[in-house]
Amino acid sequence: VGEATNPAGMIATGDDDGCVKLWDVRQKKEAMSFSDHEDFVSGFAVREDKRTLVSTSGDGTLCAYNLRKGKLERRSDQLEDELLSCVTLKGGKIVLCGSQEGVLHTYKWGQWADCSDRFPGHPNSIDTIVALTDDLVLTGAPH
Repeated sequence: VGEATNPAGMIATGDDDGCVKLWDVRQKKEAMSFSDHEDFVSGFAVREDKRTLVSTSGDGTLCAYNLRKGKLERRSDQLEDELLSCVTLKGGKIVLCGSQEGVLHTYKWGQWADCSDRFPGHPNSIDTIVALTDDLVLTGAPH
């Protein structure tokens, strides 16, 4: 369902059952596997300087994985809304997540328990987010 790539030769994938896997493309094998989501994995964001992978899910949670230690750092509180997409902003200090209800949820880096801000009003679900600059995003939604 979701996929992310980093220059270190790793690819992250997520499936419909909530499983996140990291693959080492150089060795052509699975490097890590996590099963912390209860529903489909919808998006990824990476902050390489912290060696952290963030994933979003249809279960309404965000998971932050410490890739150095190979373990879950923190799972957010569950929202009553599906999280469908995510992107890092502000030099990696913010993770912005799009939701099924058209709300943008903001998480401060390292403070994963609950979102720090919400921006409602998008007319449809926010299926994808792309950072145009460190302060400007483009959202994609069905019509």
